[in-house]
Amino acid sequence: MARTHQKAGFTIIETSLATLFLGIIVLAVANLIVQMTQIYQKGLALRAINASGQQIIEDMQRQINSATYLYDIDTDGNGLITNQEIIDGKKFYFREWNEKSNSQKQVAGSFCIGSYSYVWNTALPLADASGRSGVIIKTPTTSKVYKLARVYDPSHRACNDAFWKPASGEFATGKNFTLDYSDISDMEEPVELINRDETDLAVYDFTAHPITQSSVTKQSFVSASFILATIRGGVNIMSSGDYCQGEAAKTGDANDYDDYDFDYCAVNKFNFSMRTGGNADKNG
Repeated sequence: MARTHQKAGFTIIETSLATLFLGIIVLAVANLIVQMTQIYQKGLALRAINASGQQIIEDMQRQINSATYLYDIDTDGNGLITNQEIIDGKKFYFREWNEKSNSQKQVAGSFCIGSYSYVWNTALPLADASGRSGVIIKTPTTSKVYKLARVYDPSHRACNDAFWKPASGEFATGKNFTLDYSDISDMEEPVELINRDETDLAVYDFTAHPITQSSVTKQSFVSASFILATIRGGVNIMSSGDYCQGEAAKTGDANDYDDYDFDYCAVNKFNFSMRTGGNADKNG
């Protein structure tokens, strides 16, 4: 009698279960890769912010340490010393311009210390699709927009309204400011302190606190803070805690993070306090 040989194999149900299990594994691995990529990208952005912030602080420290004096005075006799006091008709060391529609949003500013001034455009004009570019620094040879520039400026022109064209307040209309050094024939070219790379960083806010001076040593003490963050990623420093708001920065939907480069969002605030190395007052 002939014997029948049956071939072993997988049933349709077994094949379907195996395919489903394999699909789950593939999806899990793909999700893990995506999460690792997001973490890696966040890490790159944070590392770039920390490196740039440290470079900015070190650059300012060199200029402050070499300055002979930095101080404010109570020019109007009201008993208050503010960063908007005027010496010889000039804003002495710090100026900022804010959006007229929202005075808490800084557009640009300048910080004048020693022989150099620092001039910046915040992310607000740099990311403006309407073409507003903020502050343009003009020299005899170039006219450029900088994120944060160190400018040779011993007369503190950057902190004097007379050298800004057009007059203050024009940011609200979408126009640009020009800080004009074109009349200085031996003017040094400004130095950009924030690299233009894939992390795309910018200053979001800069605050210089009132400067004090020791009556004994005549050394001045200055403290300031600035927020450095990525332009991409829907950063909103006006939010209460959740600064990486993605599309919520535009639509107001706090749960909508899609299609807005959320992985590129990184924010850090830097504070520093320094003193001048000189031993002099305004009159030497």
